[in-house]
Amino acid sequence: MLPPEEAGKIEALCKLFPEIQQEVDAIAATFEAGAMQMAVTPSASVKEKLMASLPAKTGTTATPEANGSPAKVVEMKPVAEQKSSFSKLAIAASWGLFLLATAFSYYLYNGKKELGFEVAKLKQASITSEQQVAELNKKVSSYELYRQLKSNPSLTSVMLASVKPEVKQQAEVFWNKATGELFIDPSSLPPAPKGKQYQLWFLIDGQPTDAGMISLTDVAAIQKMKQTKPGAQMFAITLEDEGGKPTPDLSALVVAGKVS
Repeated sequence: MLPPEEAGKIEALCKLFPEIQQEVDAIAATFEAGAMQMAVTPSASVKEKLMASLPAKTGTTATPEANGSPAKVVEMKPVAEQKSSFSKLAIAASWGLFLLATAFSYYLYNGKKELGFEVAKLKQASITSEQQVAELNKKVSSYELYRQLKSNPSLTSVMLASVKPEVKQQAEVFWNKATGELFIDPSSLPPAPKGKQYQLWFLIDGQPTDAGMISLTDVAAIQKMKQTKPGAQMFAITLEDEGGKPTPDLSALVVAGKVS
């Protein structure tokens, strides 16, 4: 038999979960059927020995023949056999309840495991949402910076148009003629092919000078470039090998614009 504590747990679970009560009832019915199958019918010699062991009564003893009807025979099981059958039933019941408790524990374990998966999904969704919010904040900051640059009277805006009219691509440069401070908005440029990178140049008397590499991977489009020398007359962007070159490849010219 199960310990009282385990039996109490099973009883409590039965009250909470009707399907468990049904399972317990089914197991009990199976045990009862098994007990009936294990019943042992004593042999005829057992009856004779039992009758012989009874003390003789004084006076006239009625016999089955004297009464005119056969005597009623009551079959009795030996005590040892009864104990054996009960022990088998108790062991079977204990194992049945143990297996039931194990199955329910496995059910709870699977439920907890699925709950863990759901929690992990929620955490991942939360991380993704935080990343999206961070990117949105970068975009908002970039738009705010663009508005500030556009409205700053000390900065000159130079539009860099596509050198190929059939290709829609452009960029915008913000240049402080007094300090040489330089910003660029490359958000309207197409993604660079693998192994390639955009490079900004400024020209003085037709001589190009490197103004830095342009990154299109950052969500914040506005980028601060290298400081220029006074007297820049034109800005241009070429598509160079990743990392850039000291001198531009004019065949890879993408956009260009003159300083007004």
